[in-house]
Amino acid sequence: MKEQKDKDAKKEKKEKKPNGEKRFYMLTAIGCALALVAIIVVAVAVSGGKVENNQANNGNPTQSTPLPDSSDTNGEGENNDEQVSTLPEGMVSPLETVTVLNDYGFYHNTTLNAYYEHAGVDFSASVGASVLAVENGVVESVYKDDILLGTEIVIDHGNGLKSVYCYVAETDGLKAGDSVQKGQVIATVAEANGKEYKDGAHLHFEILKDGKSVDPANYLTLEEK
Repeated sequence: MKEQKDKDAKKEKKEKKPNGEKRFYMLTAIGCALALVAIIVVAVAVSGGKVENNQANNGNPTQSTPLPDSSDTNGEGENNDEQVSTLPEGMVSPLETVTVLNDYGFYHNTTLNAYYEHAGVDFSASVGASVLAVENGVVESVYKDDILLGTEIVIDHGNGLKSVYCYVAETDGLKAGDSVQKGQVIATVAEANGKEYKDGAHLHFEILKDGKSVDPANYLTLEEK
């Protein structure tokens, strides 16, 4: 009788053990499923937030403060009375009409019958044609003592940059120390003279940078017009 009870108890214990294990596995599986769902929900939420931010940045850019209306006549915009310069950016041509006679660089001087490096550009021009300051500056010198150069005007533009005008006649009263403006008439083309007189009346023009001659084409647009 006792042995039968022991057998029944062992049998009942064995039956309970599998049932307990099944419940454990089921609970574990449910817990993993819930955790996975939570991870998916968080991932979707984060991804949705990024998409919204990208759409906001790409489709709805931050509006900037509008610039003042230049046509404003109530004093809130720009001053309409301020004059706008019609001169082009950078240096202007030293002559109103440009015809290049001799370029910068290797050159044959027909007057001296010699080859050498031409330090500037020669512009063919009529006697009396207006010569213009190519940029704002201060007249450094008006030199007349070398018959081979004729009259030479040097203008200092600052930052080591100077312009040189040869075979000209300076305007009345122009002297060293005078301030000149870009496009201002500083001289007229003189009669052919000096060491280039066989080329006829023309303006010999140079650019000096830190005391050295450089190609004026680096500063001027030398298209003939």
